[in-house]
Amino acid sequence: MERKIRVLVGKPGLDGHDRGARVIAAALRDAGMEVVYTGLRASVPAIAAAAAQEDVKALTKLKADIPIVVGGIIPAADHESLRALGVAAVFGPESPLGAVVETVRALASGQPAPQDPKPAPAGIPATRLDHTAICVKDMKASIALIEDILGQKVAHEEHVPAQKVDAAFFDFPNGASLELVAPRGNAGLEKFLEKRGDALHHLAMRVKDIDAVLKRLDARGVPLIDKVGRPGARGHRVAFLHPKAFGGTLLELVEAHEESSR
Repeated sequence: MERKIRVLVGKPGLDGHDRGARVIAAALRDAGMEVVYTGLRASVPAIAAAAAQEDVKALTKLKADIPIVVGGIIPAADHESLRALGVAAVFGPESPLGAVVETVRALASGQPAPQDPKPAPAGIPATRLDHTAICVKDMKASIALIEDILGQKVAHEEHVPAQKVDAAFFDFPNGASLELVAPRGNAGLEKFLEKRGDALHHLAMRVKDIDAVLKRLDARGVPLIDKVGRPGARGHRVAFLHPKAFGGTLLELVEAHEESSR
């Protein structure tokens, strides 16, 4: 009878999120492997001791040969340095689970790790800043004020039923815009105005294939307000990340309508 591959999954450090580690552990179990997970905030010595106690493999300090696989948000420039230190394989947040499973299987059988596939784009592959938005109470007065300050006329105005807002845009030669947004039944924006008055509301980045970007971010555990794109101004599709995802700033992703030049 073939002996089961035993794998220890450890998550050193103080970070309190372990979704990625649990997803990896589940994938390895589904592939028929026996998995031991050391839990959150384990120290490196504790992980090594657990490996020895669980009879998985011990670290080099414990005089055993071990294939070590690491994963997480690791800069590409550090991958070769890790391999030089003896790490057998390095995976990022976008790595396919199947590739992780096959690598562990190969290493457990004494084979070298398969050649790393070309990594998928990490993070948000933004092509440019789309716009900066200011939430205002009085759209007409605000347009008049900005027209006077900038010395240019508003480029576009519309009501966006899907978001229950009025929107106005001042466009600039580099392709970016300044958006004014006023609530028309949008409770969130009305509450924002009650608390802060007219103020900067969000930043927006232009992306391609917004649903694919959202799917990758959701898989990484990035907090999202929208998990799929929805109708926005100018015929674009938009989605918002939770402010916790961007250091307290509300971030909008914008996929341009194919017939729009803005």
